[in-house]
Amino acid sequence: MAGHRAERFVGHHVLDDEGNDIGKIARVYLDDRTGDATWASVHTGLFGMRETLVPLQGAQPVQEDIQVPYDKSTVKGAPNIDAKEHISPEEEQTVRRYYEEHAPSSSGRAAEGRTTEGWAAEGRTADTAGRTDTAPEGWAEPTGAPPRAAGPGPVGTGEREASAGADEEVVIRSEEEVDIGVERRESGQARMRRHVDTERFDEAVPVSHEELEVERRPITDPADVTDAHSMEEGEETFTLYEERPVVSKRQVPVEEIHVRKREVTHEEHVEGERRAERIEFEDEDGNPDGR
Repeated sequence: MAGHRAERFVGHHVLDDEGNDIGKIARVYLDDRTGDATWASVHTGLFGMRETLVPLQGAQPVQEDIQVPYDKSTVKGAPNIDAKEHISPEEEQTVRRYYEEHAPSSSGRAAEGRTTEGWAAEGRTADTAGRTDTAPEGWAEPTGAPPRAAGPGPVGTGEREASAGADEEVVIRSEEEVDIGVERRESGQARMRRHVDTERFDEAVPVSHEELEVERRPITDPADVTDAHSMEEGEETFTLYEERPVVSKRQVPVEEIHVRKREVTHEEHVEGERRAERIEFEDEDGNPDGR
């Protein structure tokens, strides 16, 4: 059957093997090669906020709904796959392996005339009442190509956890928590430069020098001269000394300069935005639910 014929089941219910309502069909996935329907995405949970894939092999039409050969807890416990428009081969293998591991036992179906193989992926054995456990008309086995979605997309977004209760859904509401602190970072540098300045000085320094002073005294009595010498020519040199200013320099410490850092505290105004989730519920007609 072509894909548009499978879309008629979108919005109808999926029933488990005992006729209990599992949820509404959100999408029907078609094989890209054959166009036959292979998977259905079902809204489950208390508010129908989770989507779970269920294989259509072995499914039967029940009036306007579809009955699958699995119990309700098995379908609701299937791995969550956010496939959207296509199911990848890896995702398909993951979910298929889950349903193969949770296939109903042959003992539980023997009383109804069905075999274990009838509920497995092959899904083509007749029961004692003459019904055939196959998918609805035109629904075939997958060919290995990634299935694509038919019908409207999923509804509901946000983080969700399935609780331990049979029909209970826990919706996690989150908000951003603002934590304002301070961080230490380099704000600048202070440099110390050492310069040598030259200044002039002018001071008066007393200095002395030697000069020859000649005084002639006449001798009145030659007998008074004790150091007589012979008369002859010659000369004698007298050394004269004088003082001159001499400048010498030496480096001496004259001042201690203490340099320290001090911490200055001031207030800065911080403002911004933070996000918080708001949860609202609506009924099937889009009206506020009031919860």
